[in-house]
Amino acid sequence: MLFSYNWLQSFFKKKLPKPEKLAEILALHSFEVEEVKRVRKDWALDIDVLPNRAPDCFSHLGITREISAILNYKLGIGEWKLTEDKNLKAKDFVSVEVKPRQACPRYTARVITDVKVGPSPKWIRDRLEVCGLRPINNVVDIANYVMLETGQPLHAFDGEKLEGQKIIIRFAKEREKIVTLDEEKYDLDEDILVIADEKSPVAIAGIKGGKLPEIDNKTKIVVLESANFNPKVIRKGSKTIDLKTDASWRFEHGIDPNLTEIGINRAAFLIQKIAKGNVAKGLIDFYPKKVLP
Repeated sequence: MLFSYNWLQSFFKKKLPKPEKLAEILALHSFEVEEVKRVRKDWALDIDVLPNRAPDCFSHLGITREISAILNYKLGIGEWKLTEDKNLKAKDFVSVEVKPRQACPRYTARVITDVKVGPSPKWIRDRLEVCGLRPINNVVDIANYVMLETGQPLHAFDGEKLEGQKIIIRFAKEREKIVTLDEEKYDLDEDILVIADEKSPVAIAGIKGGKLPEIDNKTKIVVLESANFNPKVIRKGSKTIDLKTDASWRFEHGIDPNLTEIGINRAAFLIQKIAKGNVAKGLIDFYPKKVLP
C-alpha cells in the first residue's frame, strides 16, 4: 500500500527521519518497504503490510502508531468535534434495514444536507494522488481520504436518488444487475451482498458503489455509509464477479466493527467543514451484537 510521508509526518510534532531512513527503520522492525518515490513535494512509501497486520496497519493512522512505538515519538491525532443540526433528524431522511445479520454485523449511516459539491482542497487532492487515488469531488474524496486515514471504507449516496428513502442490506436476487460507478455492468446472484433501495441494488456491499445514486454537482443531500461486513461474504462476492477494490481488500481481512463510528464521524466532520454541509442529528446505527474495542 502507498503511504504519504507528509501525511505520516502530520501526526507528529517531532520531525520524522528522512523517507529513506524511515523505510529502513520500518523494514528492520515491522514491514518491508518496496519503494520510496518522490511525488512533487511529498514522498510515497510503498509499504508491504503483512495480511495478519492488515486490520490495524492498513491505514495512515495504523502506520503512525507503529512508527510511534518504534521511535518512541508522541502521536498527536488532533482534535475535531462534529456539530449536529438539532433541527434536522437523520431518520427523517433515510431508514436502514439489515436482513442478513451475519453478513453485516454493523451498519451506520449519517445524513448531511445543503452540501456544496465541488473540487477538494489541494491538501486532500495531493494526499490522495500520492496514495494512487484520483480526486473526483470533495464528498467522494473525503470518503476515500478517511478510508486511507483510518482504514474504514465508506460510501456516499445522493439521498434524493434513493428510492423510498430507504437502504436495505440484502443478498442479490437471481438475475439482478448493477451498473457501477465506473459504468461497468455486473450480473449478480444470491451469493452477492448488496445495498439496495426499495427498487434495486445501489451498491455491491463492501466492494463497489452503483451509478444510480452517485454524488454529482447537483447533490444536496448526502447519505454517508460506514459499515462492517463479514469477510467471507465479501471475499466470495468479490471472487464471483472478479472485482477487487481497496474497500474489498480491507473487508476481506477483517475490520473492527467499532471503527465504523469513528470513520463516519470523521467523514461527516470533514464534509461539514469542506463542503459546508449540515449534519442531521442522530447516527443511524444497526449494531445488535456489540464487540468490545
